[in-house]
Amino acid sequence: MDILKLGTVVSLKKGSQKIMIVSRFPLYNENGKKGYFDYSACFYPTGLVGPAVYFFNHEDIDEIYFEGYEDSSELDFQKKMQEEMKNNVHIKLQVEK
Repeated sequence: MDILKLGTVVSLKKGSQKIMIVSRFPLYNENGKKGYFDYSACFYPTGLVGPAVYFFNHEDIDEIYFEGYEDSSELDFQKKMQEEMKNNVHIKLQVEK
């Protein structure tokens, strides 16, 4: 899986609103079960307004409208995360269907 960059704007299969990625591999506590999602995002174009952050996985994405900024730091981060995910101890959570 390619890791999408911060600032990437997408829509989800189960949604009508565009959202912008603000975090990658965030941990989430689901009723005492700690795991992670691929991404968290906020509404686009309004941004973070209040505590509303939406969690989802790569397979939940319907369309990519814009890809975020990439430089050498981003490439280094992606490489590091791909290595760390091989030894990940947390379970991958799923969006409720």
